[in-house]
Amino acid sequence: MKKTIALAAGLAGMALSPAFAQSSVTLYGIMDAGLAHVSDIAGSNSTQLRSGNLYTSRFGFRGAEDLGGGLKAVFNLEAGLSADTGATSTPFFNRQSWLGLRSDSFGDITLGRMLPTINDLFIASLQASYFGNPSAAIDGAAVGAGSSAARFNNMLGGTRVDNAIKYQTPNFGGFRGHAMAALGEVAGSSSAGRILSLGGSYASNSFDAGLVYHERECSEASGCPAGKSKDKILGVGGAYKFSGNRLGVIYTQQKNALNVQGNDADVLSLLARAPLGQWVVQAGFQFLNDKTVLNQDVRQLNLGANYLLSKRTQLYALYSHQSVKNGGKAGMYSSTSSDDKQGQISLGIAHTF
Repeated sequence: MKKTIALAAGLAGMALSPAFAQSSVTLYGIMDAGLAHVSDIAGSNSTQLRSGNLYTSRFGFRGAEDLGGGLKAVFNLEAGLSADTGATSTPFFNRQSWLGLRSDSFGDITLGRMLPTINDLFIASLQASYFGNPSAAIDGAAVGAGSSAARFNNMLGGTRVDNAIKYQTPNFGGFRGHAMAALGEVAGSSSAGRILSLGGSYASNSFDAGLVYHERECSEASGCPAGKSKDKILGVGGAYKFSGNRLGVIYTQQKNALNVQGNDADVLSLLARAPLGQWVVQAGFQFLNDKTVLNQDVRQLNLGANYLLSKRTQLYALYSHQSVKNGGKAGMYSSTSSDDKQGQISLGIAHTF
């Protein structure tokens, strides 16, 4: 159960205002641990006790202060951790670290380290995480024999962005606009390393949809050198909801992944989720069309079943299988296979608080 702590205004607040604004801070988190068996890691199978098979283990603080007139001050600090070892992230609040203002009339503006707009539209809204588990995300699949330049990231994995400014419009009949800019902070250039993201979303009781464009400039102050170019991602997706079921599709097109010129790919992801009493079953299929000269396309099947012990505690079983064409190495959850195939199965427990 989330723990909400009422905070009284301090002496500093008294000096700034004759009235006491109502403020609250919420402690929340997820703990996830289980066994994972991977069929091939560098030529050998492996069984591990692992944290975050279904959800990334984490804890954090959310806060809000009612400033009156429909305006609130808001913040979020969130840290990742490993349930199997107790290790925490470096930097500590590496998952989220932001604050800002939220207005019923003018929307939300926040500043700090945040998830990009493409994550807001596709992970949070369409619930693409129901594909199975974080390790099942095909983005970042090792399609080029371990070469970092050949690793795609269509941002469905939710890469967080530093030095960001994000704006979201109010809700207009289910429609919202989204914009984000992150400063590269490279000396001698106002554009080097800069990230820009624009999108629109729609949400109703039965349908969610999103369209987003995302780009990242090269990090060199003098501009992109030979062989590098601006990383561009275009994504569109939607999900249909009925009686607790969810059917969704997401398509992303990436050019110059990781700022490597010509490192292009398309990713199509299909998902389905259905509650059956205390059970929730889900399935997903993902296809990565490698448009480089390697032509190492990736296919991946994800299956999962969760048993809900309560509103906050669940048992889960997950299965994923990946195959890569033309000599590429399969790779899931940061582990590279010795050949073009890799499978994994996970059994575990997750608890939210």
